[in-house]
Amino acid sequence: MCRFKSMRGFTIVELMMGMAIVAILLVIAIPNLKKWKEEYEINGQAQKVYFDMKLAQATAIQSNNNVVVTFDSVKNFYKVHDDTNNNGIEDSKETVKTVNLENNIEFGFNLGLNDVDGNIVTSPIFFGGGNRVVFNSRGQSDNGGSIFLIHMNRVGYTNDRMRSIHLSQITGSVELLKYDLNRDPIPWS
Repeated sequence: MCRFKSMRGFTIVELMMGMAIVAILLVIAIPNLKKWKEEYEINGQAQKVYFDMKLAQATAIQSNNNVVVTFDSVKNFYKVHDDTNNNGIEDSKETVKTVNLENNIEFGFNLGLNDVDGNIVTSPIFFGGGNRVVFNSRGQSDNGGSIFLIHMNRVGYTNDRMRSIHLSQITGSVELLKYDLNRDPIPWS
């Protein structure tokens, strides 16, 4: 007796139905994968900026000198300068770390955006007209304000994946905030 006679294969109709089901699932899944990827990219870059700001603050306290963080919103990078002699100039023996934004993330915002304090945002680096912040040996900052990060696919479209790093001038506290359109009156949490 041959065992193979009882085995049966798939018909062409069954194969076509299976392929149709897989195609429908892909059509549903691909937009969600794109949203997930954008969310992953913006979170990663925002956390990198946030942790570098916290590290700059901690370095200033530990080293008992100023640490300067300077942002370039045109070229999408920032520098962390351990200013050991507190002169504000990058000297040859001082540590300077340059960090480029990656993964389709840039310093930016969409028009009509308010920051966590309710102010209308006019620049992606919103430190009272400047593009830098200095942490002193007590961990306090010379400027307060916010840094705004947006995914390039969302520029001019929506703020739903926007992130902000908010810096309090008085305390020097650094917060990572997510834009949430469903929160009123201030959409940052």
